[in-house]
Order: sequence, then structure tokens, then C-alpha cells
Amino acid sequence: MGSNILGIGQSALAAAQLGIATTGHNIANASTVGYNRQVLFQSAAAPQNLGGNFVGQGTQVNQIARVYNEFLAQQVNNSQSSSNQISTYYSQISQINNLVADSSAGVSPALQDFFKSVQNLATSPNGTAGSAARQSALSSAQALVSRFTGLQNRITEIRSGVNSEIQTTVGTINSYATQISELNDTIEKAQSVSNGAGPNDLLDQRDQLVTDLSKLTKVSVIQQGSKYNIYIGSGQPLVVGDTVNSLSATPSLTDPSRLDVAYVANGKSVLLSESSLPGGKLGGLFDFRSNTLDVAQNSLGRVATTLATTFNDQHKLGQDLNGQLGGNFFNVATPVSTPSSLNTSTAGINATITNASALTTSDYRLQFDGTNYKITRLSDGAAQTSATLPLVIDGVTFQLTPPPAAAVPAAGDEFLIQPTVNGAGGLSVAISDITKIAAAGPATTAAPSTNTGSGKISAGTVDSTYTLASLATPVKLSYTGGAFTGFPVGSNVTVTNNGVTTSYSPYVANTPVAYTSGATISFSGVSFSVTGTPQNGDTFTVTQNTSGTGDSRNAVSLAALQTANTVAGGTTSYQGAYAQFVSLVGNKTHELEVTSASETKLLAQSVQAQQSESGVNLDEEAANLLRYQQAYQAAGKLMQIASQLFDVLLSIK
Repeated sequence: MGSNILGIGQSALAAAQLGIATTGHNIANASTVGYNRQVLFQSAAAPQNLGGNFVGQGTQVNQIARVYNEFLAQQVNNSQSSSNQISTYYSQISQINNLVADSSAGVSPALQDFFKSVQNLATSPNGTAGSAARQSALSSAQALVSRFTGLQNRITEIRSGVNSEIQTTVGTINSYATQISELNDTIEKAQSVSNGAGPNDLLDQRDQLVTDLSKLTKVSVIQQGSKYNIYIGSGQPLVVGDTVNSLSATPSLTDPSRLDVAYVANGKSVLLSESSLPGGKLGGLFDFRSNTLDVAQNSLGRVATTLATTFNDQHKLGQDLNGQLGGNFFNVATPVSTPSSLNTSTAGINATITNASALTTSDYRLQFDGTNYKITRLSDGAAQTSATLPLVIDGVTFQLTPPPAAAVPAAGDEFLIQPTVNGAGGLSVAISDITKIAAAGPATTAAPSTNTGSGKISAGTVDSTYTLASLATPVKLSYTGGAFTGFPVGSNVTVTNNGVTTSYSPYVANTPVAYTSGATISFSGVSFSVTGTPQNGDTFTVTQNTSGTGDSRNAVSLAALQTANTVAGGTTSYQGAYAQFVSLVGNKTHELEVTSASETKLLAQSVQAQQSESGVNLDEEAANLLRYQQAYQAAGKLMQIASQLFDVLLSIK
């Protein structure tokens, strides 16, 4: 019996010793990230039948198990993925928001200064004051261009930073995948030699790697035996047992400056769409780039392109101090058209802006299936299909590259067209000579004082069909019997009144053109109106403006562009479009700020729920330590008594 008691004491002592070790391990790792507390499970040893009674044989340790709740752990990982996606997006968009919302660094004040200088030119087009006003207009234009290019350069820097972060994130994902795969193998081997007992600390390390991975992308875990199969994004298998299918950061097929992510399996690389990798830091970077950064660059480019194009169009309708028609005031960036690196033909797509006011902030994808051309607006997926080119969409004309480089695309060829991506960065001032600013109107009208009627002729305006040859010979119109004669022979004369146009084309000498007070009369690119009641024999002249001095009519028209609705299909002005862009970024930033705070709180709640079950409570561990200490001491006393009893037996003769 003494030996039996000794065995019971030994089992109790061993159990208490393991309990103390387990409790000490918990205390030591109370601050270890990813550690799940461990508990000792023990049961009574099988009893011995002695004389019809079952006598206990002490205790046995069944398992030292970690307290792990798979459901709570998955909740933490999901919350971690969502929170990191939003926080990454928010931190990135804050850079854009701070950039464009700055009242001193944004485009809006530079636009105001530029048009203020144009208005000053309209007030003082000549003399010393005129020269100063012209120089001020050029200087303000240069400042405006610098503001556009400065913002473009900052956006380019941010884009480069996004590429770097994507590359780093992909590398970290691959590292985690490799470590998880190695732990899968180590855990399986450990369990095979321990009768299935789990290596708790290795399991914690693997679960922590999964949590860290969920910070970078959405993660799903399927346990197969002792191994984890890890799936990311929309279901791509990253780790299957011991096999790792890595990711790689690779240039986009249609934009080498843009990094995409490819999935590498069995030696083959498959490019993944951004939408197939949601969640985590990677998803946040993709969301920011496609939903804000691209839109920001295109929005800024649209304002710059529309401003330059419409200002140029009006400037060409004026006359400079040298008596010449105005040229381009700004140099306008051309659309970027990039063929896919997988294209099998040498064909190219030439995109030109034919209506700047109709431009959107979207990029376009052109695909050829061997029969039809399909052009998709990437912002909303709207598509148009045509068997031939050119095709005009949103103010952009898409056509094949003209000869001698013309070639027909092969079936499957694809192109990315970005009409406004370089609009801000490619903007520049085209003139440096102040005398070439076309502030005057090229045509002038007059009514001699000898006229006897009350007829008055408006100042002449011109359209894009006007040339210096249009009024090479002054035109003298004579009024007789309610009509005008004297228009250039062969010209196209039109009279527009209340939206109704009457045409005299081609004009034949001495053909009477009916007079209606206030109607717009046009010929050879020149338009004017006559009001009042002319008398027979009254004349009106339309001639060239000889030098452009003393005239600011075109400068007035240029200044009026500031408030004209020339952007987004004629629905808003330059500053209105820029304000919409700033508002869009600001509202999205605020939305993400609120959402990020909410996701952070949800994550904290998930972690708290998980830690309340699996985390180490030092007060609880202190109580356990005392309990196991007392058990150890009691077991030692039991063994001492057993030894004494055994000694008594040995002393009996």
C-alpha cells in the first residue's frame, strides 16, 4: 500500500509541476503578440480493484491545450482586413486632399489671377499700360501652367509611391506564404511523433502569420488535417499544404508605369484584376489608385485641356499687334494611346480631342475582335461597337494611326486611351512675344456720318472659317428698298432671325438680301447685325482691322471664358469643374475618415472578444500559480508520508 501511495503522490507531483510550468509559460508570454493562453487538462488514472473496491491510482495529464476560438479568430482577421483597406485608402487620399484643398497651392487662385490679368488687358490694350497688361497676362499664364504642372508632378510622385508600396506588399505576402507553408510541414511532423498532440506555440505562430497576412489582403483559411490551405482575394490559392503559389508585381499590359499583380502557379503567370484582390493594404492601394488617383489626374487634366483648347479657339479669332490672326496661346497635351504588350499586330490607335467641352474624366479601352471595334468607357463600363473607325466618343475621335504607319489590328488586340492623363503636365504657354497676344477683333464695321437713316451696325465678330483674305477688299453694303446689296460675289451669305436662317449661297452680284432689324448677317466668317431704320442710299462698311491697336474686343471675349460653361458638356466653368473635383476628393476623404474610425472600433471590439477568451489574464494566472504550488506541496507531503510508511514496513522483523 505504501508503494501505491507513493505512485499517487508522484502523479500528483508531476501534474502540479506541469501546471506550474504551463502557468509560468502563460505569464511569460502575456505580452507576446498572437499568443493564446494554454491550459492543463488532467483526469483520474484508472483505479485498481482490491478486494471488491476500486482504489484510485492518482492522476494523469491528458493535454496541454491552447484556448483558441476559430470563429473569433476569423472575425479578427476579417475586421483586420477591412480596417487596413479603409485606413490605407484614407492615408493615401489625404495626400490628394491636402494638396488640392490648399487655398494657396490649388489651381483656383491661379485661374483667378490669370483671368484678372486678361480683364486688365481688355481695359488697357495699348500704350505703356497695354504693354504692361500684356506682359502681366503672359506672366500669369506661366504661373497658371506652373501650378498645373506642379500638381501633376505631385500626383506622379504619389503614383510612384503607390507602385513601391504594391511591390513591397506583394513581397511581404510571399514571405508570409512561405513561412506558413514551412510551419504546415513542421506542425504535421510534430503531431506525427506526439500522437496528435498539437504544438501549441507553433500553431500560435501560424495563426499570427495568417492575421498578419489579413492586414495585407483578404484571407480565407481551410484546414486540411494539420495543415492550413490559404486563399486570398476572390479565391486564389496562395498556400496549399506545402505548396506556395506566389504573387508578383508586374507592369500593366497597357501602361508600363502602372504596377499590377500577377498570380504565379506552375511556372505560369496570370495577371489579376484589381477587383480580384480586395481587402487589406493591397485592396486599399488599388481602391485609391483606381477610384481617386486616376480620377484626380484626369480631372486636373480635363480642366487644363479644356481651358487651353477653348482659350486657343477664342484667341485664334482675334488679331495681334502685327495685324495677324491669333495663334495658339497654350500648347495642349495630346491623348495617350498605348497598345497592349500582348498585341500581335503593329497597329496603333490615334486619339484626338475634337470637342474639349465634351471630355469626361475617364480612360477608354479599345478592343478589336477581328470584325468590330469595341470602345469601353472605363469609369462606368459604357461601350460602343463599330465595324469601322473613326468613332467619336465624349469629344474624342478614335481612329487608326494614319499612313505610312497605318496597320489593321489583329483579332484580340487591345489599346488603352487616356485623353486627359497628361493634360496638366503637358500644358505650356505657346507664345513669349507680347505683340502676338490677339486682343483685338480682326474685322471692324462702320457707318458713315452721311447716312440719313437711324441704322446702326454692330462690331463685327468672326468664326473659325475667317481668314485675312476674307476682307482683303473692304465690303461696302448699300441699303435700298428694305434690302442690302454689295456682298462678296460667290460668298455664302446667311441671315438668322429668331433661330430661322435664310441662305443666299453662292451670292450673286446685286442680289438683294432682305433686311430685318437685329438679325445676324454672316458672310466669309464675319458676322454682324444692323438695327434701326436705314434709309435708301445708306451704306455700311465691313473691313479688316489694320493693326489691332485701340481694340480689345477679343480680350473681352477671352475674359468672358472665365465664367462660361465650357466644361463637362457645357454644364460648368473651369473653376466650377475644379471645385467639383476638390469637393469630390474632400467628401470622399471625410467619408473614409468616418468609415476608418468605425472600422478601427469594430476591430478593437473583435480583438477584445478574442482576447477575453484566448488572452492571458495575469490575475487568473497568479491564482493558478498559487493553486498549483499548493498542490505541489501537498503532493510532496503525500510522498513523504508514503516513504515513512514504507520505512515502517521495512523495520518490522
